[in-house]
Amino acid sequence: MLKQRLIRHMNLQKKITMLLVLSIFIPLTLFGYLFYQSSNQFAEERTNKETDQLLHLVNQNVDRLLNEYEAQLHSIYENENVILQLSQINQQGEGTETQLSADSINRYLRNFLRGKDDIDSIYLFSGQKLFFADFKGSQYYEEQFRKHPQWQEAVQDAGGKAVWMPTYELPVNRYSFEPSHYFSIGMQVKNVADVMQTLGSIYINVKITALDRLADQVKVSPNGTLLVTDGEGHVIWHPNAETYQETLKDIPFYKDMLAKRTPFSTVRMNGQLYQMNYIQSSYNDWYYAALIPNDDLKEQSKELRQFLIVTVFAFGASFIMLALWVSRFITKPIRQMAVAMKQVHKENVDFQLPVASEDEIGLLNAAFNSMRRRINDLIHEVRVISEKEKEAEVRALQAQINPHFVYNSLDTINWMAIERDQHDISSMIAALSDIMRYAIRPGEPYIALEEELKWAQNYAYLQKMRFEDRFDIHFQVDKALLRQRVPRLFLQPYLENSILHGMEHIEEGGLITVTVLPDMGTGGIRVELLDNGSGIKEDELHSIMLRRTHGIGIYNLDDRLKLEYGSEYGVSIRSDWGEGTVVTIILPLHAMDDAGNGQ
Repeated sequence: MLKQRLIRHMNLQKKITMLLVLSIFIPLTLFGYLFYQSSNQFAEERTNKETDQLLHLVNQNVDRLLNEYEAQLHSIYENENVILQLSQINQQGEGTETQLSADSINRYLRNFLRGKDDIDSIYLFSGQKLFFADFKGSQYYEEQFRKHPQWQEAVQDAGGKAVWMPTYELPVNRYSFEPSHYFSIGMQVKNVADVMQTLGSIYINVKITALDRLADQVKVSPNGTLLVTDGEGHVIWHPNAETYQETLKDIPFYKDMLAKRTPFSTVRMNGQLYQMNYIQSSYNDWYYAALIPNDDLKEQSKELRQFLIVTVFAFGASFIMLALWVSRFITKPIRQMAVAMKQVHKENVDFQLPVASEDEIGLLNAAFNSMRRRINDLIHEVRVISEKEKEAEVRALQAQINPHFVYNSLDTINWMAIERDQHDISSMIAALSDIMRYAIRPGEPYIALEEELKWAQNYAYLQKMRFEDRFDIHFQVDKALLRQRVPRLFLQPYLENSILHGMEHIEEGGLITVTVLPDMGTGGIRVELLDNGSGIKEDELHSIMLRRTHGIGIYNLDDRLKLEYGSEYGVSIRSDWGEGTVVTIILPLHAMDDAGNGQ
Protein backbone atom coordinates (compact mmCIF):
# COMPACT_ATOMS: atom_id res chain seq x y z
CA MET A 1 0.00 0.00 0.00
CA LEU A 2 2.80 2.40 0.86
CA LYS A 3 4.48 1.75 -2.49
CA GLN A 4 1.21 2.32 -4.33
CA ARG A 5 0.66 5.56 -2.41
CA LEU A 6 4.16 6.75 -3.21
CA ILE A 7 3.69 5.93 -6.89
CA ARG A 8 0.36 7.74 -7.00
CA HIS A 9 1.89 10.84 -5.43
CA MET A 10 4.83 10.90 -7.86
CA ASN A 11 4.63 13.43 -10.65
CA LEU A 12 4.32 12.22 -14.24
CA GLN A 13 7.94 12.98 -15.13
CA LYS A 14 9.24 10.79 -12.30
CA LYS A 15 6.85 7.99 -13.25
CA ILE A 16 7.96 8.07 -16.89
CA THR A 17 11.62 8.27 -15.86
CA MET A 18 11.25 5.32 -13.50
CA LEU A 19 9.39 3.31 -16.15
CA LEU A 20 12.00 4.05 -18.81
CA VAL A 21 14.89 3.27 -16.46
CA LEU A 22 13.32 -0.03 -15.40
CA SER A 23 12.35 -0.98 -18.94
CA ILE A 24 15.94 -0.35 -20.09
CA PHE A 25 18.03 -1.24 -17.05
CA ILE A 26 16.36 -4.58 -16.31
CA PRO A 27 16.82 -5.97 -19.86
CA LEU A 28 20.32 -4.50 -19.96
CA THR A 29 21.24 -6.19 -16.68
CA LEU A 30 19.64 -9.44 -17.81
CA PHE A 31 21.48 -9.22 -21.11
CA GLY A 32 24.74 -8.54 -19.29
CA TYR A 33 24.16 -11.49 -16.98
CA LEU A 34 23.28 -13.83 -19.85
CA PHE A 35 26.21 -12.54 -21.88
CA TYR A 36 28.50 -13.07 -18.90
CA GLN A 37 27.19 -16.59 -18.39
CA SER A 38 27.53 -17.44 -22.07
CA SER A 39 31.01 -15.89 -22.11
CA ASN A 40 31.96 -17.96 -19.08
CA GLN A 41 30.61 -21.03 -20.80
CA PHE A 42 32.49 -20.13 -23.95
CA ALA A 43 35.67 -19.50 -21.95
CA GLU A 44 35.19 -22.81 -20.17
CA GLU A 45 34.65 -24.63 -23.46
CA ARG A 46 37.66 -22.89 -24.93
CA THR A 47 39.73 -23.82 -21.87
CA ASN A 48 38.55 -27.41 -22.14
CA LYS A 49 39.45 -27.48 -25.81
CA GLU A 50 42.87 -25.93 -25.25
CA THR A 51 43.51 -28.21 -22.28
CA ASP A 52 42.48 -31.21 -24.36
CA GLN A 53 44.90 -30.15 -27.08
CA LEU A 54 47.62 -29.63 -24.48
CA LEU A 55 47.01 -33.07 -22.98
CA HIS A 56 47.18 -34.67 -26.41
CA LEU A 57 50.43 -32.83 -27.06
CA VAL A 58 51.92 -34.07 -23.77
CA ASN A 59 50.63 -37.55 -24.51
CA GLN A 60 52.22 -37.56 -27.95
CA ASN A 61 55.56 -36.34 -26.61
CA VAL A 62 55.57 -38.85 -23.73
CA ASP A 63 54.50 -41.70 -26.02
CA ARG A 64 57.30 -40.78 -28.40
CA LEU A 65 59.78 -40.79 -25.52
CA LEU A 66 58.47 -44.09 -24.15
CA ASN A 67 58.60 -45.64 -27.58
CA GLU A 68 62.28 -44.69 -27.75
CA TYR A 69 62.93 -46.39 -24.41
CA GLU A 70 61.01 -49.44 -25.53
CA ALA A 71 63.01 -49.52 -28.77
CA GLN A 72 66.23 -49.41 -26.74
CA LEU A 73 64.91 -52.26 -24.62
CA HIS A 74 64.19 -54.27 -27.75
CA SER A 75 67.66 -53.54 -29.10
CA ILE A 76 69.13 -55.28 -26.04
CA TYR A 77 66.71 -58.15 -26.39
CA GLU A 78 67.55 -58.52 -30.06
CA ASN A 79 71.33 -58.64 -29.44
CA GLU A 80 72.25 -62.23 -30.33
CA ASN A 81 75.40 -62.20 -28.19
CA VAL A 82 73.44 -61.22 -25.06
CA ILE A 83 70.87 -63.95 -25.68
CA LEU A 84 73.61 -66.50 -26.35
CA GLN A 85 75.51 -65.61 -23.17
CA LEU A 86 72.30 -65.79 -21.08
CA SER A 87 71.48 -69.16 -22.58
CA GLN A 88 74.93 -70.50 -21.74
CA ILE A 89 74.73 -69.17 -18.18
CA ASN A 90 71.42 -70.90 -17.63
CA GLN A 91 72.80 -74.18 -19.05
CA GLN A 92 76.31 -74.27 -17.48
CA GLY A 93 75.63 -73.11 -13.93
CA GLU A 94 78.65 -71.87 -11.93
CA GLY A 95 82.10 -71.93 -13.53
CA THR A 96 84.72 -70.10 -15.47
CA GLU A 97 82.69 -70.02 -18.65
CA THR A 98 79.71 -68.69 -16.83
CA GLN A 99 81.77 -65.90 -15.31
CA LEU A 100 83.13 -64.99 -18.72
CA SER A 101 79.56 -64.81 -20.10
CA ALA A 102 78.49 -62.66 -17.19
CA ASP A 103 81.38 -60.27 -17.69
CA SER A 104 80.48 -60.04 -21.38
CA ILE A 105 76.87 -59.11 -20.56
CA ASN A 106 77.95 -56.53 -17.98
CA ARG A 107 80.32 -54.88 -20.42
CA TYR A 108 77.58 -54.74 -23.05
CA LEU A 109 75.10 -53.15 -20.64
CA ARG A 110 77.66 -50.61 -19.45
CA ASN A 111 78.53 -49.68 -23.00
CA PHE A 112 74.85 -49.46 -23.86
CA LEU A 113 74.22 -47.07 -20.98
CA ARG A 114 76.90 -44.59 -22.05
CA GLY A 115 75.50 -41.30 -23.42
CA LYS A 116 71.92 -41.99 -22.27
CA ASP A 117 71.49 -39.39 -19.54
CA ASP A 118 67.82 -40.07 -18.81
CA ILE A 119 68.37 -43.81 -18.31
CA ASP A 120 69.64 -44.33 -14.80
CA SER A 121 70.30 -48.04 -14.92
CA ILE A 122 69.65 -51.33 -16.67
CA TYR A 123 68.99 -54.57 -14.80
CA LEU A 124 68.89 -58.04 -16.28
CA PHE A 125 67.69 -60.94 -14.14
CA SER A 126 68.54 -64.49 -15.12
CA GLY A 127 67.27 -66.98 -12.59
CA GLN A 128 68.90 -65.99 -9.32
CA LYS A 129 71.66 -63.94 -10.98
CA LEU A 130 71.48 -60.17 -11.43
CA PHE A 131 73.26 -58.24 -14.11
CA PHE A 132 73.26 -54.49 -13.73
CA ALA A 133 74.68 -51.37 -15.23
CA ASP A 134 74.29 -48.10 -13.32
CA PHE A 135 77.76 -47.07 -12.19
CA LYS A 136 76.27 -46.62 -8.71
CA GLY A 137 75.54 -50.05 -7.38
CA SER A 138 72.47 -52.19 -7.68
CA GLN A 139 71.50 -52.88 -4.13
CA TYR A 140 68.98 -49.97 -3.96
CA TYR A 141 67.06 -51.02 -7.03
CA GLU A 142 67.26 -54.67 -6.06
CA GLU A 143 65.66 -53.75 -2.76
CA GLN A 144 62.78 -52.02 -4.58
CA PHE A 145 62.48 -55.02 -6.88
CA ARG A 146 62.12 -57.31 -3.88
CA LYS A 147 59.52 -54.99 -2.32
CA HIS A 148 57.36 -55.06 -5.45
CA PRO A 149 57.04 -58.67 -6.61
CA GLN A 150 54.01 -57.58 -8.64
CA TRP A 151 56.36 -55.95 -11.12
CA GLN A 152 57.95 -59.27 -12.05
CA GLU A 153 54.53 -60.90 -12.09
CA ALA A 154 53.28 -58.25 -14.49
CA VAL A 155 56.28 -58.82 -16.78
CA GLN A 156 55.74 -62.57 -16.74
CA ASP A 157 52.01 -62.17 -17.43
CA ALA A 158 52.72 -59.87 -20.38
CA GLY A 159 54.17 -62.81 -22.36
CA GLY A 160 57.12 -60.98 -23.85
CA LYS A 161 55.48 -57.55 -24.24
CA ALA A 162 56.92 -54.45 -22.67
CA VAL A 163 55.42 -53.45 -19.32
CA TRP A 164 55.67 -50.00 -17.71
CA MET A 165 56.00 -49.89 -13.94
CA PRO A 166 54.84 -46.91 -11.83
CA THR A 167 57.17 -44.30 -10.45
CA TYR A 168 59.00 -45.31 -7.31
CA GLU A 169 61.30 -43.56 -4.88
CA LEU A 170 64.86 -44.37 -3.88
CA PRO A 171 65.74 -43.02 -0.45
CA VAL A 172 68.70 -40.81 0.34
CA ASN A 173 71.92 -42.75 -0.17
CA ARG A 174 75.60 -42.19 -0.68
CA TYR A 175 74.94 -41.41 -4.33
CA SER A 176 72.07 -38.93 -3.75
CA PHE A 177 71.52 -36.47 -0.92
CA GLU A 178 67.75 -36.36 -1.53
CA PRO A 179 65.16 -38.91 -2.56
CA SER A 180 65.21 -39.71 -6.27
CA HIS A 181 62.37 -40.98 -8.44
CA TYR A 182 62.29 -43.33 -11.39
CA PHE A 183 59.85 -45.23 -13.55
CA SER A 184 60.72 -48.48 -15.32
CA ILE A 185 59.99 -50.54 -18.41
CA GLY A 186 60.55 -54.26 -18.40
CA MET A 187 59.88 -57.40 -20.41
CA GLN A 188 60.76 -61.06 -20.55
CA VAL A 189 63.88 -62.27 -22.38
CA LYS A 190 63.39 -65.47 -24.35
CA ASN A 191 65.67 -67.66 -26.38
CA VAL A 192 65.29 -66.74 -30.03
CA ALA A 193 65.95 -70.37 -30.91
CA ASP A 194 63.27 -71.59 -28.52
CA VAL A 195 60.54 -69.05 -27.86
CA MET A 196 59.18 -71.14 -25.10
CA GLN A 197 62.42 -70.89 -23.09
CA THR A 198 62.46 -67.90 -20.73
CA LEU A 199 65.98 -66.70 -20.09
CA GLY A 200 65.08 -63.94 -17.62
CA SER A 201 63.78 -60.38 -17.63
CA ILE A 202 65.30 -57.01 -18.39
CA TYR A 203 64.42 -53.59 -16.92
CA ILE A 204 65.36 -50.03 -17.83
CA ASN A 205 65.03 -47.45 -15.07
CA VAL A 206 64.30 -43.94 -16.37
CA LYS A 207 64.84 -40.79 -14.35
CA ILE A 208 61.65 -38.83 -13.64
CA THR A 209 63.46 -35.75 -14.95
CA ALA A 210 62.78 -37.07 -18.45
CA LEU A 211 59.09 -36.39 -17.85
CA ASP A 212 59.89 -33.20 -15.95
CA ARG A 213 61.37 -31.68 -19.08
CA LEU A 214 58.29 -32.51 -21.14
CA ALA A 215 55.88 -31.28 -18.47
CA ASP A 216 57.80 -28.04 -18.02
CA GLN A 217 57.16 -27.22 -21.67
CA VAL A 218 53.43 -26.81 -21.02
CA LYS A 219 51.41 -24.83 -18.49
CA VAL A 220 47.84 -25.83 -17.80
CA SER A 221 46.95 -22.59 -15.96
CA PRO A 222 48.67 -20.26 -13.48
CA ASN A 223 47.84 -22.65 -10.64
CA GLY A 224 46.83 -25.71 -12.62
CA THR A 225 48.33 -29.16 -12.26
CA LEU A 226 49.28 -31.87 -14.73
CA LEU A 227 48.87 -35.44 -13.53
CA VAL A 228 49.95 -38.73 -15.14
CA THR A 229 48.74 -42.03 -13.67
CA ASP A 230 48.49 -45.64 -14.71
CA GLY A 231 45.35 -47.73 -14.78
CA GLU A 232 45.78 -48.83 -11.15
CA GLY A 233 45.82 -45.28 -9.80
CA HIS A 234 49.58 -45.11 -9.27
CA VAL A 235 51.04 -41.67 -9.85
CA ILE A 236 53.52 -41.64 -12.74
CA TRP A 237 54.22 -37.92 -12.73
CA HIS A 238 53.12 -34.96 -10.63
CA PRO A 239 54.90 -31.70 -9.79
CA ASN A 240 54.66 -32.62 -6.10
CA ALA A 241 57.02 -35.57 -5.54
CA GLU A 242 55.21 -36.57 -2.34
CA THR A 243 52.26 -37.85 -4.39
CA TYR A 244 54.39 -40.64 -5.91
CA GLN A 245 53.79 -42.67 -2.77
CA GLU A 246 49.98 -42.35 -3.03
CA THR A 247 47.36 -44.40 -4.83
CA LEU A 248 44.39 -42.60 -6.36
CA LYS A 249 42.11 -45.53 -7.07
CA ASP A 250 39.86 -44.77 -4.08
CA ILE A 251 39.52 -41.05 -4.84
CA PRO A 252 36.07 -40.19 -6.38
CA PHE A 253 37.37 -38.14 -9.29
CA TYR A 254 39.74 -40.95 -10.26
CA LYS A 255 36.89 -43.46 -10.12
CA ASP A 256 34.91 -41.20 -12.46
CA MET A 257 37.91 -40.98 -14.74
CA LEU A 258 38.26 -44.78 -14.86
CA ALA A 259 34.52 -45.09 -15.47
CA LYS A 260 34.97 -42.75 -18.47
CA ARG A 261 31.80 -40.85 -17.62
CA THR A 262 32.97 -37.61 -19.15
CA PRO A 263 36.33 -36.17 -20.18
CA PHE A 264 35.38 -32.88 -18.48
CA SER A 265 34.09 -32.64 -14.94
CA THR A 266 34.23 -30.55 -11.79
CA VAL A 267 35.90 -32.19 -8.79
CA ARG A 268 36.61 -31.10 -5.24
CA MET A 269 40.01 -31.71 -3.66
CA ASN A 270 41.25 -30.31 -0.38
CA GLY A 271 38.18 -28.09 -0.15
CA GLN A 272 38.78 -26.47 -3.54
CA LEU A 273 36.91 -26.93 -6.82
CA TYR A 274 38.84 -27.94 -9.92
CA GLN A 275 37.94 -28.33 -13.55
CA MET A 276 39.36 -31.72 -14.56
CA ASN A 277 40.10 -32.75 -18.13
CA TYR A 278 41.74 -36.05 -19.00
CA ILE A 279 42.64 -38.37 -21.87
CA GLN A 280 43.93 -41.94 -21.97
CA SER A 281 46.98 -42.98 -23.94
CA SER A 282 46.44 -45.66 -26.56
CA TYR A 283 50.08 -46.73 -26.14
CA ASN A 284 50.18 -47.90 -22.54
CA ASP A 285 46.78 -46.87 -21.07
CA TRP A 286 48.29 -44.12 -18.94
CA TYR A 287 45.93 -41.30 -17.99
CA TYR A 288 46.89 -37.68 -18.58
CA ALA A 289 44.79 -35.32 -16.47
CA ALA A 290 44.77 -31.54 -16.09
CA LEU A 291 43.38 -30.04 -12.88
CA ILE A 292 42.54 -26.33 -13.20
CA PRO A 293 41.34 -24.44 -10.09
CA ASN A 294 38.03 -22.65 -10.56
CA ASP A 295 39.77 -19.52 -9.31
CA ASP A 296 41.97 -19.64 -12.40
CA LEU A 297 38.89 -19.89 -14.61
CA LYS A 298 37.34 -16.96 -12.78
CA GLU A 299 40.55 -15.02 -13.18
CA GLN A 300 40.35 -15.57 -16.92
CA SER A 301 36.87 -14.04 -16.96
CA LYS A 302 37.77 -11.28 -14.49
CA GLU A 303 38.55 -8.75 -17.19
CA LEU A 304 35.38 -9.68 -19.03
CA ARG A 305 33.39 -9.34 -15.82
CA GLN A 306 34.91 -5.94 -15.13
CA PHE A 307 34.26 -4.88 -18.71
CA LEU A 308 30.63 -5.97 -18.47
CA ILE A 309 30.14 -4.18 -15.15
CA VAL A 310 31.64 -0.98 -16.51
CA THR A 311 29.65 -1.34 -19.73
CA VAL A 312 26.36 -1.98 -17.93
CA PHE A 313 26.87 0.98 -15.60
CA ALA A 314 28.03 3.22 -18.44
CA PHE A 315 25.05 2.31 -20.58
CA GLY A 316 22.82 2.46 -17.52
CA ALA A 317 23.99 5.99 -16.72
CA SER A 318 23.55 6.99 -20.36
CA PHE A 319 20.06 5.51 -20.45
CA ILE A 320 19.15 7.23 -17.19
CA MET A 321 20.21 10.57 -18.67
CA LEU A 322 18.28 9.71 -21.83
CA ALA A 323 15.25 8.70 -19.76
CA LEU A 324 15.41 12.00 -17.86
CA TRP A 325 15.60 13.92 -21.12
CA VAL A 326 12.80 11.92 -22.75
CA SER A 327 10.54 12.22 -19.70
CA ARG A 328 11.23 15.95 -19.50
CA PHE A 329 10.60 16.28 -23.25
CA ILE A 330 7.32 14.36 -23.00
CA THR A 331 6.02 16.00 -19.84
CA LYS A 332 7.05 19.57 -20.68
CA PRO A 333 3.97 20.27 -22.85
CA ILE A 334 1.79 18.53 -20.26
CA ARG A 335 3.23 20.76 -17.54
CA GLN A 336 2.62 23.75 -19.79
CA MET A 337 -0.97 22.58 -20.23
CA ALA A 338 -1.37 22.24 -16.45
CA VAL A 339 -0.04 25.79 -16.01
CA ALA A 340 -2.40 26.96 -18.74
CA MET A 341 -5.36 25.33 -16.98
CA LYS A 342 -4.42 27.11 -13.76
CA GLN A 343 -4.28 30.37 -15.71
CA VAL A 344 -7.74 29.69 -17.13
CA HIS A 345 -8.92 28.92 -13.59
CA LYS A 346 -7.54 32.33 -12.63
CA GLU A 347 -9.56 33.75 -15.57
CA ASN A 348 -6.44 34.60 -17.52
CA VAL A 349 -8.21 33.74 -20.77
CA ASP A 350 -5.53 35.24 -23.00
CA PHE A 351 -2.99 32.51 -22.14
CA GLN A 352 -2.16 30.31 -25.15
CA LEU A 353 -0.14 27.11 -25.58
CA PRO A 354 2.44 26.87 -28.37
CA VAL A 355 1.55 24.39 -31.12
CA ALA A 356 5.03 23.32 -32.23
CA SER A 357 4.25 19.84 -33.57
CA GLU A 358 1.56 17.82 -35.30
CA ASP A 359 1.65 14.88 -32.90
CA GLU A 360 -0.86 14.10 -30.15
CA ILE A 361 0.64 16.78 -27.89
CA GLY A 362 0.31 19.34 -30.65
CA LEU A 363 -3.30 18.29 -31.21
CA LEU A 364 -3.97 18.58 -27.47
CA ASN A 365 -2.43 22.06 -27.38
CA ALA A 366 -4.46 23.11 -30.40
CA ALA A 367 -7.61 21.64 -28.85
CA PHE A 368 -6.84 23.41 -25.56
CA ASN A 369 -6.38 26.73 -27.35
CA SER A 370 -9.65 26.14 -29.20
CA MET A 371 -11.35 25.23 -25.93
CA ARG A 372 -9.89 28.33 -24.30
CA ARG A 373 -11.23 30.50 -27.12
CA ARG A 374 -14.60 28.77 -26.86
CA ILE A 375 -14.66 29.34 -23.09
CA ASN A 376 -13.75 32.97 -23.70
CA ASP A 377 -16.56 33.23 -26.24
CA LEU A 378 -18.98 31.54 -23.84
CA ILE A 379 -17.97 33.90 -21.04
CA HIS A 380 -18.53 36.80 -23.41
CA GLU A 381 -21.86 35.34 -24.51
CA VAL A 382 -22.97 34.87 -20.91
CA ARG A 383 -22.06 38.45 -20.19
CA VAL A 384 -23.89 39.65 -23.30
CA ILE A 385 -26.95 37.57 -22.40
CA SER A 386 -26.89 38.98 -18.89
CA GLU A 387 -26.61 42.51 -20.26
CA LYS A 388 -29.42 41.84 -22.75
CA GLU A 389 -31.65 40.49 -19.99
CA LYS A 390 -30.95 43.53 -17.84
CA GLU A 391 -31.59 45.80 -20.81
CA ALA A 392 -34.83 43.96 -21.54
CA GLU A 393 -35.88 44.38 -17.93
CA VAL A 394 -35.06 48.07 -18.10
CA ARG A 395 -36.98 48.46 -21.34
CA ALA A 396 -39.89 46.53 -19.88
CA LEU A 397 -39.85 48.81 -16.88
CA GLN A 398 -39.66 51.81 -19.15
CA ALA A 399 -42.59 50.43 -21.10
CA GLN A 400 -44.46 49.94 -17.86
CA ILE A 401 -44.00 53.48 -16.68
CA ASN A 402 -43.57 55.37 -19.96
CA PRO A 403 -45.21 58.68 -19.04
CA HIS A 404 -46.21 59.42 -22.62
CA PHE A 405 -47.97 56.09 -22.95
CA VAL A 406 -49.75 56.53 -19.64
CA TYR A 407 -50.62 60.14 -20.47
CA ASN A 408 -51.94 59.36 -23.90
CA SER A 409 -53.92 56.39 -22.62
CA LEU A 410 -55.46 58.38 -19.83
CA ASP A 411 -56.17 61.27 -22.23
CA THR A 412 -57.92 58.91 -24.56
CA ILE A 413 -59.94 57.46 -21.71
CA ASN A 414 -60.87 60.98 -20.71
CA TRP A 415 -62.15 61.95 -24.18
CA MET A 416 -63.98 58.67 -24.47
CA ALA A 417 -65.61 59.25 -21.18
CA ILE A 418 -66.85 62.57 -22.57
CA GLU A 419 -67.82 61.44 -26.03
CA ARG A 420 -68.92 57.81 -25.36
CA ASP A 421 -70.71 55.84 -22.83
CA GLN A 422 -69.33 54.13 -19.74
CA HIS A 423 -68.82 50.57 -21.22
CA ASP A 424 -65.93 51.52 -23.50
CA ILE A 425 -64.23 53.42 -20.73
CA SER A 426 -64.52 50.39 -18.53
CA SER A 427 -62.97 48.18 -21.22
CA MET A 428 -59.99 50.45 -21.68
CA ILE A 429 -59.45 50.76 -17.97
CA ALA A 430 -59.57 46.95 -17.67
CA ALA A 431 -57.10 46.52 -20.54
CA LEU A 432 -54.72 49.07 -19.04
CA SER A 433 -54.99 47.38 -15.68
CA ASP A 434 -54.05 44.00 -17.21
CA ILE A 435 -51.10 45.56 -19.01
CA MET A 436 -49.81 47.18 -15.86
CA ARG A 437 -50.28 43.98 -13.86
CA TYR A 438 -48.44 41.90 -16.50
CA ALA A 439 -45.61 44.40 -16.91
CA ILE A 440 -44.79 44.77 -13.24
CA ARG A 441 -44.79 41.00 -12.49
CA PRO A 442 -41.27 40.43 -11.03
CA GLY A 443 -38.70 37.66 -11.61
CA GLU A 444 -40.30 35.93 -14.59
CA PRO A 445 -38.19 36.34 -17.75
CA TYR A 446 -40.27 33.62 -19.46
CA ILE A 447 -44.04 33.34 -19.59
CA ALA A 448 -46.68 31.21 -21.29
CA LEU A 449 -47.48 32.22 -24.89
CA GLU A 450 -51.14 32.51 -23.91
CA GLU A 451 -50.38 35.27 -21.38
CA GLU A 452 -48.04 37.06 -23.80
CA LEU A 453 -50.78 37.10 -26.46
CA LYS A 454 -53.32 38.36 -23.92
CA TRP A 455 -50.98 41.23 -23.09
CA ALA A 456 -50.50 41.92 -26.80
CA GLN A 457 -54.27 42.01 -27.38
CA ASN A 458 -54.76 44.47 -24.52
CA TYR A 459 -51.88 46.59 -25.81
CA ALA A 460 -53.28 46.52 -29.35
CA TYR A 461 -56.78 47.37 -28.08
CA LEU A 462 -55.55 50.45 -26.26
CA GLN A 463 -53.45 51.58 -29.25
CA LYS A 464 -56.39 51.01 -31.59
CA MET A 465 -58.57 53.17 -29.38
CA ARG A 466 -55.83 55.78 -29.34
CA PHE A 467 -55.60 55.90 -33.15
CA GLU A 468 -59.41 56.01 -33.53
CA ASP A 469 -59.74 52.74 -35.41
CA ARG A 470 -57.39 53.70 -38.22
CA PHE A 471 -56.19 50.08 -38.20
CA ASP A 472 -57.25 46.63 -37.10
CA ILE A 473 -55.19 43.88 -35.43
CA HIS A 474 -55.93 40.22 -36.11
CA PHE A 475 -54.43 37.27 -34.16
CA GLN A 476 -54.13 33.80 -35.78
CA VAL A 477 -52.80 31.33 -33.18
CA ASP A 478 -52.37 27.54 -33.10
CA LYS A 479 -53.99 26.68 -29.78
CA ALA A 480 -51.59 23.76 -29.30
CA LEU A 481 -48.83 26.31 -28.73
CA LEU A 482 -50.52 28.35 -26.01
CA ARG A 483 -48.67 26.54 -23.18
CA GLN A 484 -45.25 27.05 -24.74
CA ARG A 485 -42.74 29.17 -22.82
CA VAL A 486 -41.67 32.46 -24.50
CA PRO A 487 -39.64 35.51 -23.40
CA ARG A 488 -41.85 38.00 -21.56
CA LEU A 489 -42.76 41.12 -23.57
CA PHE A 490 -40.96 39.79 -26.66
CA LEU A 491 -43.81 41.16 -28.88
CA GLN A 492 -43.76 44.66 -27.35
CA PRO A 493 -41.07 46.33 -29.51
CA TYR A 494 -42.42 44.86 -32.73
CA LEU A 495 -46.07 45.76 -32.06
CA GLU A 496 -45.00 49.22 -30.98
CA ASN A 497 -42.92 49.64 -34.16
CA SER A 498 -45.77 48.47 -36.42
CA ILE A 499 -48.29 50.79 -34.75
CA LEU A 500 -46.22 53.90 -34.14
CA HIS A 501 -44.22 53.84 -37.37
CA GLY A 502 -46.18 51.62 -39.73
CA MET A 503 -49.64 53.18 -39.09
CA GLU A 504 -48.39 56.70 -38.52
CA HIS A 505 -49.42 57.99 -41.98
CA ILE A 506 -52.47 55.77 -42.53
CA GLU A 507 -55.87 57.41 -42.01
CA GLU A 508 -57.91 54.24 -42.36
CA GLY A 509 -57.74 50.62 -43.50
CA GLY A 510 -54.59 49.74 -41.63
CA LEU A 511 -54.12 46.07 -40.80
CA ILE A 512 -51.70 44.27 -38.50
CA THR A 513 -51.78 40.46 -38.51
CA VAL A 514 -50.07 38.42 -35.79
CA THR A 515 -49.64 34.73 -36.75
CA VAL A 516 -48.37 32.06 -34.33
CA LEU A 517 -47.78 28.63 -35.92
CA PRO A 518 -45.31 25.71 -35.62
CA ASP A 519 -42.07 26.28 -37.54
CA MET A 520 -41.45 23.37 -39.92
CA GLY A 521 -37.73 24.10 -40.28
CA THR A 522 -36.68 24.09 -36.63
CA GLY A 523 -39.61 22.39 -34.94
CA GLY A 524 -40.06 25.52 -32.83
CA ILE A 525 -42.57 28.40 -32.91
CA ARG A 526 -42.92 30.79 -35.83
CA VAL A 527 -44.35 34.24 -34.96
CA GLU A 528 -45.02 36.68 -37.82
CA LEU A 529 -46.14 40.32 -37.54
CA LEU A 530 -47.38 41.55 -40.91
CA ASP A 531 -48.59 45.14 -41.46
CA ASN A 532 -49.65 47.11 -44.52
CA GLY A 533 -48.18 50.29 -43.21
CA SER A 534 -45.69 52.64 -44.83
CA GLY A 535 -42.78 50.19 -44.50
CA ILE A 536 -39.14 50.99 -43.79
CA LYS A 537 -36.71 52.75 -46.07
CA GLU A 538 -33.74 50.69 -47.23
CA ASP A 539 -31.08 52.80 -45.51
CA GLU A 540 -33.07 52.90 -42.28
CA LEU A 541 -33.57 49.11 -42.41
CA HIS A 542 -29.82 48.70 -42.92
CA SER A 543 -29.12 50.85 -39.85
CA ILE A 544 -31.60 48.80 -37.81
CA MET A 545 -29.86 45.57 -38.84
CA LEU A 546 -26.50 47.07 -37.84
CA ARG A 547 -27.92 48.15 -34.45
CA ARG A 548 -27.06 51.80 -35.14
CA THR A 549 -30.47 53.31 -34.31
CA HIS A 550 -33.46 52.55 -32.14
CA GLY A 551 -33.39 49.16 -33.88
CA ILE A 552 -31.03 48.05 -31.13
CA GLY A 553 -34.09 47.27 -29.02
CA ILE A 554 -35.69 45.43 -31.91
CA TYR A 555 -32.66 43.20 -32.37
CA ASN A 556 -31.97 42.56 -28.68
CA LEU A 557 -34.29 39.55 -28.86
CA ASP A 558 -32.47 38.31 -31.94
CA ASP A 559 -29.08 38.41 -30.19
CA ARG A 560 -30.52 36.80 -27.08
CA LEU A 561 -32.16 33.91 -28.95
CA LYS A 562 -29.06 33.18 -31.03
CA LEU A 563 -26.79 33.20 -27.99
CA GLU A 564 -29.03 30.91 -25.95
CA TYR A 565 -30.40 28.52 -28.57
CA GLY A 566 -28.36 28.80 -31.76
CA SER A 567 -28.26 30.61 -35.05
CA GLU A 568 -31.42 28.93 -36.39
CA TYR A 569 -33.47 30.98 -33.91
CA GLY A 570 -33.91 34.76 -33.84
CA VAL A 571 -35.59 37.72 -35.57
CA SER A 572 -35.66 38.72 -39.24
CA ILE A 573 -37.25 41.82 -40.83
CA ARG A 574 -38.37 42.26 -44.42
CA SER A 575 -39.73 45.59 -45.60
CA ASP A 576 -40.25 47.61 -48.77
CA TRP A 577 -40.95 51.31 -48.54
CA GLY A 578 -44.66 51.94 -49.02
CA GLU A 579 -45.61 48.24 -48.95
CA GLY A 580 -45.51 47.30 -45.27
CA THR A 581 -43.23 45.24 -43.04
CA VAL A 582 -42.92 41.54 -42.09
CA VAL A 583 -41.23 40.64 -38.79
CA THR A 584 -40.51 36.91 -38.32
CA ILE A 585 -39.56 35.54 -34.90
CA ILE A 586 -38.43 31.89 -34.52
CA LEU A 587 -38.63 30.63 -30.93
CA PRO A 588 -37.70 27.20 -29.46
CA LEU A 589 -40.31 24.91 -27.96
CA HIS A 590 -40.38 25.09 -24.15
CA ALA A 591 -43.62 23.81 -22.67
CA MET A 592 -44.92 25.06 -19.31
CA ASP A 593 -45.85 22.50 -16.62
CA ASP A 594 -49.00 22.64 -14.54
CA ALA A 595 -47.28 24.84 -11.95
CA GLY A 596 -46.39 27.35 -14.63
CA ASN A 597 -42.70 26.46 -14.83
CA GLY A 598 -40.80 25.95 -18.07
CA GLN A 599 -39.69 22.44 -19.04
